[in-house]
Amino acid sequence: MTKPFSPLDTLDQMTWLADYPSLGAKRFPDRPAIIADTGRYTYTELDQASNRFAAFLDASGYRPGDRIAYIGKNNEMFFPVVFGCLRTGVVLVPLNWRCAPAEIAYMLEDSGSRLVIHDEEFTDGVNQATANLSNNPPRIVAWGAKGSDDARRNLASIINSGAVPKAYRHDAPDECALQLYTSGTTGHPKGVMLTHRGMSVARHVEIGSPDWDDWTDDDIILSAMPSFHTGGMAWMFTGMSRSLTCVLTADATAENLLALSQRYGTTRTFMVPTVVRALLEALVASGGKPPGLKAIHYGASVMDADLIRRCLAAFPGCRFAQYFGMTETSGTVTFLPPKNHDPAHPELLGSVGAALPGYTIEIRDADGKPLPTGQAGEIWIKTQTVMLGYWNRPDATAEALVDGWYRSGDGGYVDAGGYLFLTDRIKDMIVSGGENVYPAEVEAVLRLHPAIKDLVIVGAKDPVWGECVTAVVEWKEGQATTVEELRAFGVKQIAGYKLPKRLYSVAALPRTATGKLQRAEVRKRLAEGKMDVTA
Repeated sequence: MTKPFSPLDTLDQMTWLADYPSLGAKRFPDRPAIIADTGRYTYTELDQASNRFAAFLDASGYRPGDRIAYIGKNNEMFFPVVFGCLRTGVVLVPLNWRCAPAEIAYMLEDSGSRLVIHDEEFTDGVNQATANLSNNPPRIVAWGAKGSDDARRNLASIINSGAVPKAYRHDAPDECALQLYTSGTTGHPKGVMLTHRGMSVARHVEIGSPDWDDWTDDDIILSAMPSFHTGGMAWMFTGMSRSLTCVLTADATAENLLALSQRYGTTRTFMVPTVVRALLEALVASGGKPPGLKAIHYGASVMDADLIRRCLAAFPGCRFAQYFGMTETSGTVTFLPPKNHDPAHPELLGSVGAALPGYTIEIRDADGKPLPTGQAGEIWIKTQTVMLGYWNRPDATAEALVDGWYRSGDGGYVDAGGYLFLTDRIKDMIVSGGENVYPAEVEAVLRLHPAIKDLVIVGAKDPVWGECVTAVVEWKEGQATTVEELRAFGVKQIAGYKLPKRLYSVAALPRTATGKLQRAEVRKRLAEGKMDVTA
């Protein structure tokens, strides 16, 4: 019997993340590594550009552990920045460009970023964000300013010209390499510190797992997931770990994804179910020839049997695979392989798959005690890909990391076959169109609206978004407003995707005897259509 793959047994065979471009340059020097909307790199060019950015960091006085921020849409120049940071030990802090200036300001201040790289179109927002920082960092334009007179403040000039410097190698795999911000349950995002080892092992597990045995050297992947997200970044790394061509776009419309798939012959893509549905509908509406995709990989939520059935009919020969993970674990924890995507046997389609090799999942009660198979509780995860902790948040870190385990805060149960099924989210997180939204953050902003007495933000099931951010509001006497006005009010402080798309007005929100709002009761009444809604 073949010994099951274990990443712990094969780490000597692992390629470190920082070495992906150089590995590709050795194997396929002239192969396109990245084909983006704005340009492209071969693996040789990507390796050289990464070294140029590393040399820039070194010459500019940035040292291991220093933070630099990146705010930009998907483009090819983001990746020399990533690999340049990995090769020097400088910590990259990619920020969500959809965030409001106030949110960006908080994350820049919290991280202590010494440099901000941004697309030119975000200049005004970055200016607003940095206007009142205690230490206003210098800025580099990442895209859109080719004519800049100051070459040292133009990323294209830094990484695409000049002599190729020596190769850089920072050998400290257990230090923080990436700091990604996740929305906080208490209103402020937390900086998740990921290590070079954790990110490298996560991709190594995928390479060695038998569930990935149908990948070939000539696969071409397509990515429209934002690179500042763990999912989007990890998908690109998944392609580069195999020295594949990675087609990257900032335009996630179904029409563009279909066009890119046809143009470049992409064989695999990763998206959220909302986009899968849009892709299917666009293909059916066009009546065109389906792209030659071998696999559609997806995450953020499950896909129902009917959608899988329709996709299998519309994309002949295409297989489906689901990922489940989180930023704190460097990405994927469980995987539902193509063999389990059978509409004739839909019992597993409600799961998010089984744990990958090298990952252990336990379901525990509120006291941290393991529960029997099939019983729901909190999901605990043990893996060497877990984060170092939350930046400058010792209390939050101590709560999340316990004796080598990560407490996810998500609810679920594991069946007798080892498949994980999600239940209510303990942290009340909403997943809308693949984006994570925390109600407390939204409520803190909207409670400042002069017409609102109190409100609860919940996620309501939605056929397009998966979950729709929904506001249930108690108004001050004689006052009320529209969902459009609430969004206009809130977008000054937080990203638009976090704001409600639906609004319900109620005479009184459900509360406990002590006056505490009952979010679960609001969610339950909405789902059952029993919310006492006023005109």
